[in-house]
Amino acid sequence: MEKKKIIGIPGGITTANGTRRYYINEADVRGIVKAGATPVMIPSEAINDLDYYVNICDGFFFTGGPDVLPVFYGEEPHTNMGFSEIQRDRLEIALVKKALTAGKKLLGICRGMQIINVALGGKLYQDLESEYPVRSKQPLIKHFQAASRTEATHYAKFTANSRLHDLYGDQRLINSHHHQAVSQVADSLKVTAVASDGVIEGLESKDNQQVLAVQWHPEVLVATDEKMQLIFDEFISGLTK
Repeated sequence: MEKKKIIGIPGGITTANGTRRYYINEADVRGIVKAGATPVMIPSEAINDLDYYVNICDGFFFTGGPDVLPVFYGEEPHTNMGFSEIQRDRLEIALVKKALTAGKKLLGICRGMQIINVALGGKLYQDLESEYPVRSKQPLIKHFQAASRTEATHYAKFTANSRLHDLYGDQRLINSHHHQAVSQVADSLKVTAVASDGVIEGLESKDNQQVLAVQWHPEVLVATDEKMQLIFDEFISGLTK
């Protein structure tokens, strides 16, 4: 039997029936498993064991979740900032740096794209609705959709000669479920997808194939657009290259 690739996924933290629990959303797990790999959850308490995880995992998947604490990119919290998990932020920022130094590849979705960007020196809009029109001088489309997350609501346009363009061509309808977004792109990353209003929808590494990250949620959109699985398939297949 061929050995499957192992993908480390930092776990979120929730409270259920008075008990704090780690979790990974079912759709995130499904995307990795369907692509032929084995997911392994990394809890925040394992922050001192990251070298071990970097050694045993072939790649890392940073998923959606709460807001990134702005202290990690040198800002004070905006009044419209949402819930954050400082333990998860600390673990993921440290893991991004260690994994990339070790030559491992990363996939990021929504918050995952944001935390990768922050870990590499970038910044975020803490609240798109109040900050983006003022700072960008252009109107904003709706990025926190009222429709089901399984439905696509606006287009993303993809940059030529990018991994996302190779998968989807010039543009594709995507879903949108976020109030934060990348504002200042880290020096080692490049923008490879944008919405019609200019909000960044995709980032990739400038000089190699280590980072692939998107702002939308392909893991749930695959329910109505089966080609959204291609992001997971491309990530896993690329681990052998």
